[in-house]
Amino acid sequence: MNEKIFKTYDIRGDYPEELNEETAYAVGRAFAYYAKAKSIIVGRDTRLSSPSLTEALIKGTTDQGVDVIDIGLCSTSCFYFTVGDSEAGGGVITTASHAPKKINGFKLVFKGNTSLTKEQLLGLKKIVLENKLPTAASKGKITKQDSADAYVQAVKNSIKEKIKPLKVVMDAGNGTAGLYIEKIFQDTGLSIIPIFLKPDGNFPNHETNPKIPKNRVKLKEKIITEKADLGFMFDGDADRMYVLDQNGEAIDPNLVMAVIAEYMIINSAKKKVVVEVRTSRVVKDWVEKAGGNIEVISAWTIPIKLKMKDDKGIVFGGETSGHYIFPELHETDDGILAALTFLQAISAKVETIDEIIKKFNEKYFVLEETNFEMADMAEADKILEKLKNKYSAAGAQILNIDGLSVVFPNWWFNLRKSQAEPLLRLNLEANSQEIMKAKRDEILALIRS
Repeated sequence: MNEKIFKTYDIRGDYPEELNEETAYAVGRAFAYYAKAKSIIVGRDTRLSSPSLTEALIKGTTDQGVDVIDIGLCSTSCFYFTVGDSEAGGGVITTASHAPKKINGFKLVFKGNTSLTKEQLLGLKKIVLENKLPTAASKGKITKQDSADAYVQAVKNSIKEKIKPLKVVMDAGNGTAGLYIEKIFQDTGLSIIPIFLKPDGNFPNHETNPKIPKNRVKLKEKIITEKADLGFMFDGDADRMYVLDQNGEAIDPNLVMAVIAEYMIINSAKKKVVVEVRTSRVVKDWVEKAGGNIEVISAWTIPIKLKMKDDKGIVFGGETSGHYIFPELHETDDGILAALTFLQAISAKVETIDEIIKKFNEKYFVLEETNFEMADMAEADKILEKLKNKYSAAGAQILNIDGLSVVFPNWWFNLRKSQAEPLLRLNLEANSQEIMKAKRDEILALIRS
């Protein structure tokens, strides 16, 4: 078995060279044992390899004596909601999220939709690789369950605001968002123009990573042709979402996060929002103006979800790649719920979305995440120490939440090591375009020197 399929928070690899049915069977057995569960919920995405991998996963689970509740084809968000809303001891969904179609994998949660920590996933990896599990006294049973209606109703229950009668294009990308879009957005007063709704693991129209501009081209064309107000693009398993404006240009996820966070605070007794170290100051500014406060933690979605599990005072969490996490759905990151909430939030505002974008662009100048390949990660540590010493001496506020964060009144940056690849990742923001470019060049020179 290829050990590299065990990533920081999930399992993922090329099918069938790195991850195959034998692997799926082993993961099913190991997780059934590790979770100490009587029953496990299993779902799958639309990838061509998902049915056979899921079948093998289920066999491994039942061979270990654990019952399986098979919810079939579903979004990761529906899967998370279903696990969280049940008494099952955990869940596994076969998915590689937004990755190209050749890749597949597994996302795993414990009871109550509690994500595995890095250390817990390493524990599971050890069990899989050792392959010394005890033989179960009897096999588990398999039952089928359709969770779509309960999930759809839970999302629709979030509607608290009359939504403006906007014309909106929604691109499901032939992923699992297409299972729910029409049901959730009917009777909202919106004019919905859906594209690529039919689940198709060949992803014939584009790959399902909304962060990559070329994947948004057809959505952009449709927005312009239809003279739509907005467009929404979901990734392959529908737990991420990007918003496009009337010109088909992506709205910075930081601004989307700020709009949703403000709305959530105004409409809740809870006043805390949790974000990660790469997040623009726009979120902090909007949250504090609405009477809330921000907590900054390490990057990636799983730390945010785990933090929300521990702190019930958190109303919302966001991650800069387009994950938006909602406590009312058991700390689920949900692209469709995020789109619905964003539409309610802008409907509640006097300003138009174009006016909001214009103000953001005049005040916040964000450098898109820039990666640096490291032949030797020990060299990355030296770079981090060099920059820490330089900017500490210059009077910066230094934060060590995740990598190195350097904060000045009019600009900041975060430089951190990737947890999955031999890379250093730079994020930077300034109060003006001139400062952003100057500090970008300054830091690039320091990294490369």
